[in-house]
Amino acid sequence: MNLKITLDRVQCFETEDESGADDFYVAGAAVAGGKTQTVLTTPMEIKDGQDLAFPSDQRVVFDGSVADADTLHLGLAAYDQDGKGDWKKRGDAVSKITTAVKALPLPSGSLLVSTASKAADAVFGRLDSDDKLGQLTLDVRVKDLKPGAGRKWSCSRDSGGASSWRYEVSYTIEKA
Repeated sequence: MNLKITLDRVQCFETEDESGADDFYVAGAAVAGGKTQTVLTTPMEIKDGQDLAFPSDQRVVFDGSVADADTLHLGLAAYDQDGKGDWKKRGDAVSKITTAVKALPLPSGSLLVSTASKAADAVFGRLDSDDKLGQLTLDVRVKDLKPGAGRKWSCSRDSGGASSWRYEVSYTIEKA
């Protein structure tokens, strides 16, 4: 069967940056059925109350042939870009993330997140990582995945003041 997972939209209820917009992006990877796919969306400027679609060429998290007995390992993290990275190096970052993930002896959702973050930081030359807003990890057999649209991934922190945020990312799982 074919498994396809896509990022659809991100809705901002409250930005992390008190002075205005966040630069929201997603990084991570998915592994299933012997296939590894890297995720690295370019930053989207987003403000309180906005609902934005992910760029059409960056929506696919995983698309490949899998068996029911295969396990999907998915690790995605949402970030607010603090320092301006050289996003012309996005292709290099995707390649470095893919190489690092393929070198993992046993992937897990949380390990995919940390591996992707370190690889991207190395390419972009960041000394300090961007603000992590939340993460989504799955380590589940393909047969147990329930298909459907409108799935929600919440990213939030309520500190009662500064450095609070709330986002909701919609994604779709298709099995055919």
